[in-house]
Amino acid sequence: MQFEITIEGPFTPVSKLHSKLDSFSPVMKEVPVHSDENRERGRIIIVIPGEDILDQELSSISGIVTETERALSLDPGFDIRVRNLAYSEPSAGSSQFAEPFNPIPSITIQPWTPELARTTDPKTIIIDPHHAFGTGKHPSTLLCLTIMDLIANNTSRASNIKGCKVLDFGCGTGLLAIAAIKMGAETAMGVELDAQAARAAKTNVALNRFSQRIDIREGSWEVVNGKFDLVLANLVISVLLRTGKSIPRHLTQSGAAVVSGFGENQADEMKRFFEEEAGLTVTRRFTLKGWSAFVMVQSR
Repeated sequence: MQFEITIEGPFTPVSKLHSKLDSFSPVMKEVPVHSDENRERGRIIIVIPGEDILDQELSSISGIVTETERALSLDPGFDIRVRNLAYSEPSAGSSQFAEPFNPIPSITIQPWTPELARTTDPKTIIIDPHHAFGTGKHPSTLLCLTIMDLIANNTSRASNIKGCKVLDFGCGTGLLAIAAIKMGAETAMGVELDAQAARAAKTNVALNRFSQRIDIREGSWEVVNGKFDLVLANLVISVLLRTGKSIPRHLTQSGAAVVSGFGENQADEMKRFFEEEAGLTVTRRFTLKGWSAFVMVQSR
């Protein structure tokens, strides 16, 4: 199983970073510039050959990236994303994603086909299988959906999904944002650094007729404004460690954050990070098939 680490930023700083990552066999590319941009950007791609060394390599790469940001006084810093090249969820056209399935009892995920009429079923989410790196079958996604369902049905909570504003940070195909609307959220924002994933999310939002209620944005925290009643972040551990400190800034005082994407053996480390460095309090911890997730609130 291979993983692709992508680092982006202004071209000159990326070029300097590229030389410092030589031991990781990086590939340097130019990034196509949008018409409204007037500066060149660069992209570094590193392929990690196995999951067993991913965390160690990510930690080393992240350290070099942070050191370079400080040396160059780079603000904002480099953007990092991680993609599983042999993603454990079904890939485009996979027979594993040919039929509807229920990740949780209250939700049905239906792969889109040209013959399929757009659904108005409140329990059905349509996902385009040709961009299905985020179908709802991965344990970390299942954990998020399960927790969201519990929150939506727990009427004793002051912060409930029904009627709230939701942020899905690192939204992938937009599944969690769409599920939040299905569970009663008023509006949602999905933020995704990967341009291909952001386009897939916009497609899925349109397929579910939620374009007026879900705003998909390409980027990272710099494209997020305002505060949200529920923040979702299903990301690999290195990205959570780099970006997780920004969660409290966009979380209402009575809101909740749901984070997942880290192993059960990493949960204690993540708990220390969020409570000691991010200013959040872990109120509940969930596990499934070796993966973990937290529910967190603002520390009082």
